[in-house]
Amino acid sequence: MPISYDVNTNTIVLGSGSPMTLPAVAAALGRPDLLRELAPGEWLLSANLRIARGAALRIAGPEARRLKLRSDAQGFVWIKAFGAQLTFAGTCVTSWDAGGNRVDTNDADGRSFVLARDGARMDIRSSELSYLGYFANESYGVAWRQPGTTGTATDSRFGHNFYGLYSYEASDLVIRGNEVHHSVRYGIDPHTRANRLVIEGNISHHNGKQGIILAEECGDSIIRDNTVYDNVLHGIVIYQRSNNNLVEGNTSYGNGLQGINVNDSSNNIIRGNTTHDNAEAGIGIGQNAADNQILGNTVRDNRKDGISFYSAATGNIVRDNTVSGNARYGIYVKSPSNTIDGGNQVFGNAVGIYLNVTPAPAVSLDTNRVYDNRDANVQTGG
Repeated sequence: MPISYDVNTNTIVLGSGSPMTLPAVAAALGRPDLLRELAPGEWLLSANLRIARGAALRIAGPEARRLKLRSDAQGFVWIKAFGAQLTFAGTCVTSWDAGGNRVDTNDADGRSFVLARDGARMDIRSSELSYLGYFANESYGVAWRQPGTTGTATDSRFGHNFYGLYSYEASDLVIRGNEVHHSVRYGIDPHTRANRLVIEGNISHHNGKQGIILAEECGDSIIRDNTVYDNVLHGIVIYQRSNNNLVEGNTSYGNGLQGINVNDSSNNIIRGNTTHDNAEAGIGIGQNAADNQILGNTVRDNRKDGISFYSAATGNIVRDNTVSGNARYGIYVKSPSNTIDGGNQVFGNAVGIYLNVTPAPAVSLDTNRVYDNRDANVQTGG
């Protein structure tokens, strides 16, 4: 397994060969100033680590239960896999400011990060990768980039990263059973043609923007059984031509805007979710969102509306939802050509259904139960 060091870039390079572990790299390199064991199973990396195509590195406990990446006011180091295999298992990886004897909490001057790209595979399981990343391309914290790159993140924790988990044009990722929290910006953020994803059973909370977001042509994916709460903006977002996704069985509450937001995206199914106590709507469909189905959700006690259609959202269908206790409107329709189908129960809101559009869609009180709303059961405006 060829291992080299580029002094000009302060980079350790792992070439193709047999799979390697962190102790094996340290032994072959023989440079404790670059990679050394501080205590049994605890390591400090003081140089960048580049894993070249065809190479494989496993960072795992107990032999590498903790990896500290040097990151301070004088600079930082990173780990990048280029068409290689990178595995984290049963380990904890963080930035590390040795002078302060603590993690690096300042992302403004750059901070250590982990990246897989160019057809690499990165798998993370039963681990923690925290206090990583800053605002620069490829450097958001823990990321997969470019077509052919894939991997998994399972049963792990990602806290205080710039973005909790990020992908760009990397498809077929499985993100399952993780806790993602206190990110500077987004929690879980697949972006730009990251397709066929499974995002399931995660807890995403207290992030600086959205808890989970599919943005810019991320399609054919599943967001299922996640708990998303106390995020600064929306809980779950489907955005900008992210089509043909299933958002099912999630609980989204206490977020600063909407519990679930579908924006400029089509043919998504929003089914069996519970959204409550969000600062705006429980479910919002807007900005040219078309032909989405809102089915069998429980939408309650949001501080504005339950389900809201606005800003040229058209062709969407609402069926079999229970909408109650919302401070303003249970179902608010401000865009034309949407359908309130049967099976909805709408009660205990200020106004049950407000049709603020011309022509107003028909609402059948035979197939929908709209009752006990404080000011009106069905109101027409526009």
